[in-house]
Amino acid sequence: MGDRNAAERPYRNDAFISYHHASDSAKAAHLRRGLQNFARSWRQLRALRVFLDKDSLSANPGLWPEIERQLADSGAFILLACPGSADSEWVRKEADWWRTGLGPRKMLIAVTGGELVWDHDRGDFDWERTTCLPRTMAGMFTDEPRWVDLRWMSEDDPGSLRDPRFQQCVADLAAPLHGRPKEDLIGADVAQHRKTRRLARGALAVITTLAVLAGAASVVAVLQRDEARRQARLATSRQLAATALNLKDGNLRLASLLGIEAYRMQKSPETVTALHRLATDSPHLVGTVSAAEDISTLAYSNQDQRSIAVGDEGGAVAVWRGDGRSVRARTALPGGITAAAFGPDDRLLAVGDERGNLGVYDLTARKLRRLAPMPKGVASMDIGLAGDLVVADQDGTVSLYEGARKKIRTKRTGHHTGRVLFQDEEAYVLIRDVVGGGGLYTTPDLRTVDDDSDQIHVPAGQHTSAVSTGGHCFGYLKYGIFTASELALDIGSTQFADTCAKFPSLPNEEAMGLALTDQGRMAIATDAGITLVDAETDGQSSQVRTLTGLGPADLMVFSGSGTRLASGHGRTAALWDVEQASRTAHRHGLALVDEATVAVTPPLALGPDGRLAWSNRLTGEPDDPRPSLHIRDPKGGVVKGGNDDFLYDALALSRDGRTLYAGRAGEVQEWRTEGKALVQRRTIALTGSGRWPQGTSWAVAPKSLATLADGSLAVAAEDGSVHLAAPGTSRTRVMVPPAADNPADVPPPPTLSTDGLTAAVVNRTGGADVYDVRSGRKLQSVRLKGEAVFNVALAGAGRTLFLSGTRHTLARWDLDRRRFGWLSDESHGARVVASDDGRTVVTLADSGALTRWDADTGDQLGGPELPIPPDTLAGTGSIGEHTSLAVADSGTVWTATEGGEVLSWEFSVPAWIDGLCRIAARSLTETEWRHYVGTTPPSRPTCG
Repeated sequence: MGDRNAAERPYRNDAFISYHHASDSAKAAHLRRGLQNFARSWRQLRALRVFLDKDSLSANPGLWPEIERQLADSGAFILLACPGSADSEWVRKEADWWRTGLGPRKMLIAVTGGELVWDHDRGDFDWERTTCLPRTMAGMFTDEPRWVDLRWMSEDDPGSLRDPRFQQCVADLAAPLHGRPKEDLIGADVAQHRKTRRLARGALAVITTLAVLAGAASVVAVLQRDEARRQARLATSRQLAATALNLKDGNLRLASLLGIEAYRMQKSPETVTALHRLATDSPHLVGTVSAAEDISTLAYSNQDQRSIAVGDEGGAVAVWRGDGRSVRARTALPGGITAAAFGPDDRLLAVGDERGNLGVYDLTARKLRRLAPMPKGVASMDIGLAGDLVVADQDGTVSLYEGARKKIRTKRTGHHTGRVLFQDEEAYVLIRDVVGGGGLYTTPDLRTVDDDSDQIHVPAGQHTSAVSTGGHCFGYLKYGIFTASELALDIGSTQFADTCAKFPSLPNEEAMGLALTDQGRMAIATDAGITLVDAETDGQSSQVRTLTGLGPADLMVFSGSGTRLASGHGRTAALWDVEQASRTAHRHGLALVDEATVAVTPPLALGPDGRLAWSNRLTGEPDDPRPSLHIRDPKGGVVKGGNDDFLYDALALSRDGRTLYAGRAGEVQEWRTEGKALVQRRTIALTGSGRWPQGTSWAVAPKSLATLADGSLAVAAEDGSVHLAAPGTSRTRVMVPPAADNPADVPPPPTLSTDGLTAAVVNRTGGADVYDVRSGRKLQSVRLKGEAVFNVALAGAGRTLFLSGTRHTLARWDLDRRRFGWLSDESHGARVVASDDGRTVVTLADSGALTRWDADTGDQLGGPELPIPPDTLAGTGSIGEHTSLAVADSGTVWTATEGGEVLSWEFSVPAWIDGLCRIAARSLTETEWRHYVGTTPPSRPTCG
């Protein structure tokens, strides 16, 4: 876009600015903008076309022809005079060129620095005092030229274009360029500026109006776009969650990753439920580990939970922690690994490959020692108590290595080796065949004691056989029937006949692999997973479980105790803990006894710093004294007290965790922690008692205890009464009268808020009343439509009430708003417990089902089943009746089961994701992401 009269101009440039780059670059650019904008019409791009060369001219003589062309095409020459320009070779050349052309005519000077003095007597500049012009300009002017003073301007901050001083200087220079008087030009500039402002205001008003309309439209569009994206994310997350649940039985690793991504994509009840189901599925699975190639060998250390060796077909061996969380060591042999065995103290690991190569790896020194090889591929090996090594190859050749170093004896036995083991403190070597026979040999000479290698103990086909971990049991499975094979050998008191347990008949399913323990446990690999079978005993019937989630197992091995199982499928090994109750449960070694013939619920109480109190004896404790009170401090072990056979009904820990309040019929005892013991300090009697129909009284038992900030103790009793005991007093004061006078009419147990200020009591009409404990004033009454309240729980500092109904309704009542937040069905008539902050709500059914609920929506998120105690006097039909639970703000749920144990359960999403990542042991691949999600994968990994 050019000027309006550009076609009438004799020159392309109205002016050419010559300046010293180091001194006046910013001033030159500022002056150029001022000349272009001064007296400019709103229809013009610029008022004047001014040439300004901002490129460096210091070392490129090829630029001079272009400078000459620009000078020749300019109508005026503006010199920015300063000491720097006076010494500049380029400024001198430009001024000399202009002098030889148009001469002093149309040369304008703007002084930016130095001195400019005119000598009127000589008719020239006073060159003794002038410091801002090149000396070659001497004699150029006969009359004093027009010049403006810009020495007030700063090179760092030239100022505003509308500065009055700058405007005057620009007018002085622009007047001859426009060919108009300065006064007219200033007036035109003012008029044009006002006109431009009016036009700008009008344009701004129009633009503002259009912007508002466009903004409103864009807001609507953005909202619609965001809603569309949200709906797309929701649909994709639901699809991923559904796919994860469909895959979990056959591929739990991939299902876990899809479930995590579904939750991250959209945090909804559906994705939380999917996460929880994935986290609780396959409860015996501890973790998975991966190998570079297909896994060919698995071997547990002698300390079950410490290590497992994983060898693959590429010759690599990795020693993992028993839970699969980290690698302890790595080594390798030239061929595919076919056998491995740990030493008795787990410091040595012997490995053998398909080519007969042998190595002993020192896990302490982290060095592999190669041994003399076997004639054929290694089939089995064992390290004895004295550190000797016995190895059998695939042709039945057996070799002894003294100290797991030097080969001292080799014998060809002719066995189809299934397992070779030391026996009777290394006095013998036992070989068990894969077809059922075996042999016994002395050490170190390998003299034959007994040999049954010519006997075949398996049918012709369609069977799966195995040798137990200790070599005492051999058997095969066919048509779902396990048949044991006797080995007529005796070693002192050890007899190998009838050493296999009696297993029940199983469903006729295709068995692809078999593993046995010496303790009466069998694992069967099938297409559906692994079937785990415990043998029948005199006191217990057989138990059959299914281990799913990792596909069919190609190989399986038990630990020495039979409580751990490792299975390999392709490049993945799955680690199982047969005695683990759930992957979300943590055992703490706190097994509880059951000495009552009726169901007893061991009470629980949470305190600060992770302290937990319960009332029940632990197994293994001495009979006398018989502590019935315990406090578990994660940092200091278990504190014991209450040397009494009588169990307590309710517990509460003080705010500092050092005082335990234990309530039983008619009283509350105060116990103080002193070292590792609980010492009783005082007893607080409960005021009042109930009456039997015959007129005799009965002492009511506390069902809920809570400490107040001032040291008072609140007590909610089984008859619905609420008591308050001031600090230091020995008797309670009844704040809320009992809801029942007859023990036959005892209502569901009342509850207290954690701070002890609020109580919820089930009344005689089936509703729930909420009281202020300190005043005894009833705050509210709540009823469930069409059913009676079965259980209540207070949360959120007493501002939220959860109610469980007799017809399977679970509801949340907001005490501040006096209305239901939600009502849900299928609570199974369960007890309800909530964390103090109200974010975690859990119910416990009589069947032992633990269920977490979404505290905001009332959606059922699922949960695990409590483990059934193996031996309990109270029976196992209603495990919920003899299990108590408590919920921490962290989302951890604690349970205590009579005849069972104290367990903690992870009910938080971060804990579930962490556990699922341990199972997956990897992240989604790009191919998997594109296949299941259908988009470009994110940069962040699913796990890690």
